[in-house]
Amino acid sequence: MRGFLASSVLSAVACAFPTAATADVPPEERTTIDRIIGGKGAYSADDGAYKVVLPREAATFFQNFQTLSPNLGLNSWVTFSSAIHQESILAGQFLLLEDEVNPVLTVALEAGLEVSALSRSSVFYGPQFHTLDVSGRGTFRDLAAAFRKGLQEIRRVRRNPASGRTRWRRPSIPIESAIDGRPLDAVLSMRGTVLAGVYKAAIGKRAVIHGELIGRELGITTWVSVSGTNDHALVHGEFVEIPDDLRKVLKAMRMKGINIESIQNHTVGEHPQFVFIRFWAQGAALELAKAKALRYVLEVDVGTISAPEAKL
Repeated sequence: MRGFLASSVLSAVACAFPTAATADVPPEERTTIDRIIGGKGAYSADDGAYKVVLPREAATFFQNFQTLSPNLGLNSWVTFSSAIHQESILAGQFLLLEDEVNPVLTVALEAGLEVSALSRSSVFYGPQFHTLDVSGRGTFRDLAAAFRKGLQEIRRVRRNPASGRTRWRRPSIPIESAIDGRPLDAVLSMRGTVLAGVYKAAIGKRAVIHGELIGRELGITTWVSVSGTNDHALVHGEFVEIPDDLRKVLKAMRMKGINIESIQNHTVGEHPQFVFIRFWAQGAALELAKAKALRYVLEVDVGTISAPEAKL
């Protein structure tokens, strides 16, 4: 009797709360997605999901004599599914060349997509690719349009690659450094150290992992390093954020022209969950530290000022 009651309760719950995985993506919405994205998708009835795979020619042609299969993961893709609280949910991934990463990340945030991860993708000799993971909730049409903006940004950068390379260059490590740390401490409200002319400061957050408290010295750290000279400095470091703060900090960083290098996890099973944003920027040390850049992002992070809502 007890088993029968449990089965009846589970059946009632399943009927009352149908899952997005069992919901259909209507044929007319699939047609709309194809038209907006500019590709032809495939529907999985088992998952109730419609997926469009978009191979990249730049990744498929490897050297002058070899063509690679898209099954090596050398593609962008996006999947749509019906949802409970919204019409649709989206999960997708952009495959990006280095000079496309920050422009596409900016456009994705501006279009309302959530950015959850950024990492290097290439394991072959040749062009270096990154994968940018995105998600979203809304209507099928709006989500497809948001993802398409990222694809259009890739095309825009590729139409004028020379100007893209001029705007975006991977920084080099300064041969010698002579950073004055005292003004940086005052601006950033941090207590840094200078070693061999390089400034570094860090602030920690706390988490619980396997029932144990961890903090700054165990890696839950926002840190910044400044090398070079006061007038020509390279700033790089990491922001550590909980998922709820990730979007606002990414928007603040891109609004101030800070380059995002990676978005990833360092630990597993911690509470709250933390995501680490590796970044870099170049310019005058104090200008990068002031409200023009890092100070602004730090204040957005701690909530001293509101999260940026203006167009990026």
